[in-house]
Amino acid sequence: MKRKLFVFIMLCIFSLSSTAFALSKNQVALGGIPLDASLIYVNSIYGPPTRIEGGSRWISHYGNGFLVYSIPKYNGKGSPYKKGVNYVDQIKVTQNNGISTPDGAYVGMKEYVIEELYGEPFNKFEQQKNIMTYWYFAETQLLAFEAKDGVVISIRICETD
Repeated sequence: MKRKLFVFIMLCIFSLSSTAFALSKNQVALGGIPLDASLIYVNSIYGPPTRIEGGSRWISHYGNGFLVYSIPKYNGKGSPYKKGVNYVDQIKVTQNNGISTPDGAYVGMKEYVIEELYGEPFNKFEQQKNIMTYWYFAETQLLAFEAKDGVVISIRICETD
């Protein structure tokens, strides 16, 4: 009996430790736009982009410091995606322009607030001199923050697969 209880407790501890850094997919969005949203949906909220950089992957600029990266995902009959429509696979915000995550994180907020909102990151590292990067995951989605001199300077969401 004691052995079974020990095994049960260890399994519980292991399951908690493996999910300690996980977010829900509902937390991975910027400006109300989740990953995999159609560009048509983005335009219905923000209007047409101010500039588009084309190619196989589009970068749509919506004002200052709000970039939406999108790709076509249609892969034939039975695909959940529409032909000729691009879908969001990354969003990046680099200016304090009113765009935030569902939990209220935004560019310009104090760096310490990141961990107050999301807890300990999956990974925290200095990418460049004086720029700290925080990574949080929700299944195959990444929520990343960059901070410099104690202030968030960019927020990015993207697919990792």
